[in-house]
Amino acid sequence: DGILGSIESEIESLACKARSYLTSRTVAKENQNDFRSLFISMGYVLIELPSLKDFTKNTMCNVLKCCLASDWGYSYLFELGLSLQRSGENGDEDSDRVGQALVAEFNHFKEVMTMVWNEETTQKPPEDTIRNIRGEVRNQSAPQTLAIDRDQLIMSF
Repeated sequence: DGILGSIESEIESLACKARSYLTSRTVAKENQNDFRSLFISMGYVLIELPSLKDFTKNTMCNVLKCCLASDWGYSYLFELGLSLQRSGENGDEDSDRVGQALVAEFNHFKEVMTMVWNEETTQKPPEDTIRNIRGEVRNQSAPQTLAIDRDQLIMSF
């Protein structure tokens, strides 16, 4: 129990510190880099020490749940996910690898993964897709064509 207990205590300490940054949106934004670093530190244990994976993942999930308890939590986690997903920003390959693994590991970052996948797999320009959009309003009578402002859609990209 000695070494494992020490590691578990350290994980809990990191999680406690991370939760302390989630008391308000202002505090969270001011400490976003520190929060990211704490989350990466827990991620090293999650990725590198399989025997502690369940404990660490559960602890990290609790930190993410704490974040989602706030009305600003979803947008904060989205920004965190983008930060974790981006490689090369910190100049630390190991942290980048762990960050990307964390985004893949936690379904809290599902929107980030979807966005990254969409960016990487876009096959044609938005104009081509928008040009072919058709809209219908369906009710109990026959379907009616829905007007779509294609120019406005294109400008939103």
